[in-house]
Amino acid sequence: MHHRRQEGKVNLKLLKIINYSIYRVIKIAVVVLFLILLGLSAVQVLLRLLFHSGISNAEGMMRYLVLWVAFLGACLATYKGRHINLDVVSKMLRKYNKHLVTLLISLASFVILGFLFKASVDFILSEIPASQNVFFVPVWILETVIPFTFLFMTLVYLQNLITSAVAMAKGGKK
Repeated sequence: MHHRRQEGKVNLKLLKIINYSIYRVIKIAVVVLFLILLGLSAVQVLLRLLFHSGISNAEGMMRYLVLWVAFLGACLATYKGRHINLDVVSKMLRKYNKHLVTLLISLASFVILGFLFKASVDFILSEIPASQNVFFVPVWILETVIPFTFLFMTLVYLQNLITSAVAMAKGGKK
């Protein structure tokens, strides 16, 4: 029994390390992508004003940069627990065991995000055969941020699920 508990701690610790590492990479990526988006937009505006022309496909690339920044920003918010929260529900459930509520919410989120991950992978796979290019990059590659973010969010909620289950098993009611 002691060996199993030790193994569970190692697995949770490994999951936390993986999630934190991904979080740090995403944080850097959001800043870099936002700066690229800002720079590309500025160059496009200047080219339009000064030379009455612009970079072809720049608007398409900016659309995908916005997609990446938005989805990766959602990952950051999920990891930090700053995502959309229903305060009314939270206040109503305050009288119940905090760990139980977190466990149930994490379980529901984990399942839903698992389905969204599967659906987004299917979407990307359906896009591959007829994919167009933006700046010589196939669109399906630019859309891979969608399943990536759902996978990361799934891992975050798996971590929350395990953490809450462990806290409940230890008898925590906080």
